[in-house]
Amino acid sequence: MLLQMSLARSDSWIALVDVNNFYASCERVFRPDLEGVPIVVLSNNDACIIARSQEAKDLGFKMGGLFHKVLPDLKRAGVKVFSSNYALYGDMSDRAVAVYRQFTPNLEIYSIDESFLDFSGFSDLDELGQRVRYTTRRDTGLPVCVGIARTKTLAKIANRIAKKNPEHNGVFKLETGDSEQLKKIENADIWGISRRLTPKLQELGIYNVLDLSRADPKMLRQKFSVVLERMVYELNGISCLELEEVAPVKKGIMVSRGFGQYQEKYPRIQEAVATYATRAGEKMRSQNLVANTLTAFLRTSPHNESQTYYSNSHTVAFPEATNDTGLIIRAAWWCLKKIYRPGLKYQKAGVFLGGLVNADATQPDFFFKLDTGKSKTLMAVLDKLNKDHGRDTVRFAASGVSTEWKMRQRMVSPRYTTLWKDMPLVY
Repeated sequence: MLLQMSLARSDSWIALVDVNNFYASCERVFRPDLEGVPIVVLSNNDACIIARSQEAKDLGFKMGGLFHKVLPDLKRAGVKVFSSNYALYGDMSDRAVAVYRQFTPNLEIYSIDESFLDFSGFSDLDELGQRVRYTTRRDTGLPVCVGIARTKTLAKIANRIAKKNPEHNGVFKLETGDSEQLKKIENADIWGISRRLTPKLQELGIYNVLDLSRADPKMLRQKFSVVLERMVYELNGISCLELEEVAPVKKGIMVSRGFGQYQEKYPRIQEAVATYATRAGEKMRSQNLVANTLTAFLRTSPHNESQTYYSNSHTVAFPEATNDTGLIIRAAWWCLKKIYRPGLKYQKAGVFLGGLVNADATQPDFFFKLDTGKSKTLMAVLDKLNKDHGRDTVRFAASGVSTEWKMRQRMVSPRYTTLWKDMPLVY
């Protein structure tokens, strides 16, 4: 396999824009009283800490800390605790990306809080980075830092420098070969290097980014992987990771949740699985995809010692690839019927859609007569109503009305931007 790489042009620059403490910052946008207050955000079912404001980090609260164990410490320290509000976070991410597009049409959405922007051909990059920061804060309320460099790997390092050093005012442009800055970054802090790899690199005399940039790329490929070889080239200003302006087609979509409490009743589990199937269908249609297969799974808790652990799944292939929620729910229920065992207390269920392909490039089945026109129209109307008036404004009755199986979110904030009833009022 040939290694694709190219010397960066003299005017080639990439910026990494990263929202500071994203989940915590989203919670502050509509709560200015939380400015300066330590914040933590919890995982599904309020199990553990998955995000922290800088104030919470400074107090020593760790990622992954079990909520029930650290709760007394959180209360003593006056930390504000929130359940995950993914509807809010996803919408705020979209708003931030819309701001970035005002500065360049060429960008890659790397994650919910990070985007790579092509700054090639622009002059005064520091001033441009400050404009991105100011406009994003003004239009969304989110604070960001901007790292600018010749390659994506260097831009990632530049962003870290901007974030960790207040004197740069949130923007840092890293020149290729800046040994003074590179030697300050340890191996474990490099994008793509795991902590397990760090001691192996140290055995070779590689203790920081500067050492890695001066290492023999061919030797590193032989000892480790092509990924590390590419990293060395990237650190020397040779681009090996191009911007993915068009996101690659996903291989599959998974929607799963732990129940708010153990579930035994089959109808309640059916409602949960129907809801997960609905969410998976929505995600597919938003990306203009269709699925060829569906897998439903169900399991008990591995920590419940009062019963034998049980986990099972079943897969079905659609006669013709589809993103019709009605068909997806029926397939999910058919799979659920195969794997459900009465008398057990279930802790989690999920739906996985596989074999995803572009909806405009599917092969119709000669014997399976699906009214694709009617289905497409119905799904489009369903999605528009839910987008305009809030999720689940219109939904399939299969999802039910029960809430006992739903994920625990005892401290969730309002969905300020995606639900009419949660919109903030101004008096």
